[in-house]
Order: sequence, then structure tokens, then C-alpha cells
Amino acid sequence: MKVAIIGIGNILMGDEGVGIAVIEELRKMKVNADIYDCGTMGIDILNTIMGYDKVIVVDAVKGFGNPGDVVKIRPEEIKGKERIVSMHDVDFSFLIKIAEGLIDLPEIVIVGIEVERIGEGMVLSETVRKAIPKAVEVVLKELHDSNR
Repeated sequence: MKVAIIGIGNILMGDEGVGIAVIEELRKMKVNADIYDCGTMGIDILNTIMGYDKVIVVDAVKGFGNPGDVVKIRPEEIKGKERIVSMHDVDFSFLIKIAEGLIDLPEIVIVGIEVERIGEGMVLSETVRKAIPKAVEVVLKELHDSNR
């Protein structure tokens, strides 16, 4: 199974950059997947995920729990929930909605980290920073389950 792990987020906006922090940790490990920093790519993310059987997206989320909670969600579970979006970002769930029916989408799993603070600055809140190892663990388990 061909798997990609992509991190989404804006490292200049505090906890919004946690998806990028998680994939930087994953890059230090030997994983059987392609790893991408998609930052604030917007619609170009669709080009990145095409051709994969499964895509694990790591991103900041809001409305799925308490700050620092790590959740695994499917795109259909996002409807009605808010994803943190800076002025330069396009919401990932919006991208999936656009792509449905236009391209062959892979299986998508989102590993979300509930944010505490969004604002100017490159520092993650302590609560969210402490959630990074748990997010890495969830991604690795999802990857392991894909390779069975």
C-alpha cells in the first residue's frame, strides 16, 4: 500500500503549526511512507495526495476536545466542525469537498491536535507541544495498520 503522511499548518501562527512539528518528528524516524510538509499549500495539496492508496493528514483542529487532545478522524466527521484557518490557508475539509467526484481520492485519515492558542508567533503552547509524541504514536499506529 502506498501511503503519504502530510503535515498542514502555519508555523507562524502558534499552535496552528503543530501539524508541521509532528511530521518533523516523523522525519527523524524510518517510516514506510512518503512525508510531506504541505504547510499552507491550499489546493495544491490535491496534487500531492493523488496516486496514493492512503493519506494520513496531521493538522491542528478545533472543536474535537480539550487543548492537547489528539484525535483520529475521517473527512466526513469534519462536517460542522471548525478547522483552524489562517488568512492564507484553505480548509482541508473544503479541499476534499471540492475534489470529491473530480479525482480519485485515496483513503484519508486525519490526525488532529486540538489547539490552545492561535496567534502570531512560532512557539507552540506547552499543552500542544506535549501532545506531539502522542500524535506521532497515533500516526505510526495508523501506518502500521495500513501495512498489514
